Amino acid sequence: MKKSLTLLAFLCTTPLLAQVSSVIKEDPKIFAGKSEVNGIVYADYKEFPTTWQLVTIRFRKDTGEMRLTYANELALKTLMSGSINYPDGAIFAKTNVRTMMDEQYPNSIAPKELSRYQFMVRNKDKYSSTNGWGYGLFDPDGKTFPEEPSKMANACYSCHTAVENRGDVFSRPFSFIEKVKMPNYNPPKELALKYSWIKWNELTPELKKIVPSTMKKIRVLVHQKMMDNTFQGTLDELKPLLIDEAKAHKAPALFLASDKKRFALAVPSKNDKCNDFAAFTVTTTALDLSLIQNSVCKDDSL
Repeated sequence: MKKSLTLLAFLCTTPLLAQVSSVIKEDPKIFAGKSEVNGIVYADYKEFPTTWQLVTIRFRKDTGEMRLTYANELALKTLMSGSINYPDGAIFAKTNVRTMMDEQYPNSIAPKELSRYQFMVRNKDKYSSTNGWGYGLFDPDGKTFPEEPSKMANACYSCHTAVENRGDVFSRPFSFIEKVKMPNYNPPKELALKYSWIKWNELTPELKKIVPSTMKKIRVLVHQKMMDNTFQGTLDELKPLLIDEAKAHKAPALFLASDKKRFALAVPSKNDKCNDFAAFTVTTTALDLSLIQNSVCKDDSL
């Protein structure tokens, strides 16, 4: 018994146990269920659907979500003017709604349930590492998800760099009651999302199991910020783009995170259900790095 206690005391002082403790502290579950993330408190803005103006609605094909975007006065004024110089205090908020097919009218997509709230808060000094925007995500109860806050913010920001020419704001204003003049943004100097070719034998062993060796060349999306800050949502967002790229070049299209473990991949395939549409096998990694695979027709909404 004495020897066991001595051994235990020794282990408690080793770097190995310190590393284990560090891993335990970084368990994503510890970040869930909180009312604040990255300095953004849900309660401070929870009245936004009734006090701010609805500026646009979007449908996300990859997640099947309907997204209603609201802006406070500072954000609205800047957005409507066509400027990208958002002042501190400008805020955008989104209500995300999962959708479903109306069983009595299959041609119609209807709202199903709230999925989450998203916030973009402008503060150039506080959020300087993400170009002046703070990002916050909350569940329908206004609580945080099991995601490390800084990693979540960096992943959000890396995607928003795709519209840097719009001040990192995807939303385009639209009025449902009157005609509005759409802002004219300066076109980007170069495309934010670029692709390059690699050969099949340059793929990782995991990817070689999925991509047929008959596919000699693969289109690879190169965006360093996204690669360094890959989020699960990043993979979902990129699926439609990869399908378009794969169709245009009749070759697999791949996004591979910097860790070489997480990826999204679209491979041209055959599927009788697609009729005259192009067929693809779409594979992404899940949070536990298991594979999620779907057969998709080009005009499917994933």
